[in-house]
Amino acid sequence: MFSWKKAGAGAGVLCALLIGVGCSDTYRPIATAIVKPGGDPQPAKWVYAVYTNPTGTTGTPGPGTLQQIDVSGDSVAVNINVGTNPINASFLGTLSSVIMTVNQGAVPDSSEASITAQPVCNPQFTTCNPQPASSVTLPTGSIPTNVGSRQASLVYILASVAPGCPEGAVYAVNTSYVVANTTCVGNNPSALTQVPNAGRLYVINQGDNTVSVLDPVSQAVITTIPVGTNPVMAATDLSGKYVFVANKGSNNLTVITTSDNSTSTINVGNAPNYIIYSVRRNRLFVTNGGSNDVTVLDLSGSTPSVLKLSVPVGHNPTGVVPLIDGSRYYVANTNDNTVSVLDANSNVVVKTVSLGPAAAITQPLYIETEPTSTKIYVTTPAPPAGTAAANNPNDAPGITVIRTDTNGISNFIQAPQADPKCQVNPTAGLTCAYQVPKEVLAFPR
Repeated sequence: MFSWKKAGAGAGVLCALLIGVGCSDTYRPIATAIVKPGGDPQPAKWVYAVYTNPTGTTGTPGPGTLQQIDVSGDSVAVNINVGTNPINASFLGTLSSVIMTVNQGAVPDSSEASITAQPVCNPQFTTCNPQPASSVTLPTGSIPTNVGSRQASLVYILASVAPGCPEGAVYAVNTSYVVANTTCVGNNPSALTQVPNAGRLYVINQGDNTVSVLDPVSQAVITTIPVGTNPVMAATDLSGKYVFVANKGSNNLTVITTSDNSTSTINVGNAPNYIIYSVRRNRLFVTNGGSNDVTVLDLSGSTPSVLKLSVPVGHNPTGVVPLIDGSRYYVANTNDNTVSVLDANSNVVVKTVSLGPAAAITQPLYIETEPTSTKIYVTTPAPPAGTAAANNPNDAPGITVIRTDTNGISNFIQAPQADPKCQVNPTAGLTCAYQVPKEVLAFPR
């Protein structure tokens, strides 16, 4: 399914339908790829990482980067400039070749808030020269918080501040890269999910503990649904029967039955902050940052039920991704700077992968897998230990690559420099500032 990732955590791509980190499986048939011995991916060629540039070339925020990564060798094919302070991105539609990156700009309420529409490559193309990007300027004064799409013709941008909408808004941007509609919603919209087949949109209003339901044709709010305290993320199942809302403040999920928008509640761990749906397992995985565990829901019955209330992982888990083959799931633990590897049958941690010493200032880790289930990509604020250290002599942040056949680090992809002209000189003690990884997107899912 598609995801709207929460800002700053990332999640997944086109994944867990929501804006707010991260991602879950897209809704389409899944073919099992033929994989070379050792886990080298075959059909998937590219993944994309989003970086923000807090210092730029002059000490003020500069253009961020969309980094195109060659999956087969985990090398950087090209770094593409996007707008200032990108916070997350989404593919436009389920079969699109365009990534939409939402850029907050250097100063809130400035005229720099924008969307970058970047044509990208067919996942199976061996070579790829991306076409020039287009830019969509949002109304002056907007503060965008997330972006996502499940429709081929529209992408939706949430804004916590929007002209004419006292609490928040949803912008609908069409394929001509024009803001085609503005819909006022509840206070501080921070995440959304859309029912499959371009169905209704469910917008999570973090500021007033509600969900606004939008009709995708009229773009009007149909109804407003009360949910739990401090809702932060949402996802839907494959059928679109349910929408699940993670309520960080009340330690539960609100389950919305989409046929009539009725609700029920399922208790999970403390401070749930990320949810993702697994098509292969028909399960929902919830990371609980306050209790350092994962809650697993089984959706195969007549109603959703808790399969495992508490699966212990690392400290402050902020993201989870199931392998598309259904065999394991991987949890990013922000405060430990680790990844927990869990067997999906037993729901037991089989390995913990260290990404290096925990950063002095931790940031949410965003985690994703490419479609053949052979590699995991995780944003890394601190340099990783072991094999990948040799690939990171500059002590830079970036993307750590974990092979799923060994559950070991196989590579490290360094973040772009804040100033491309800066030259590292260890002998003279010269270092460079680097951009900050926000999330990784893999397509198709």
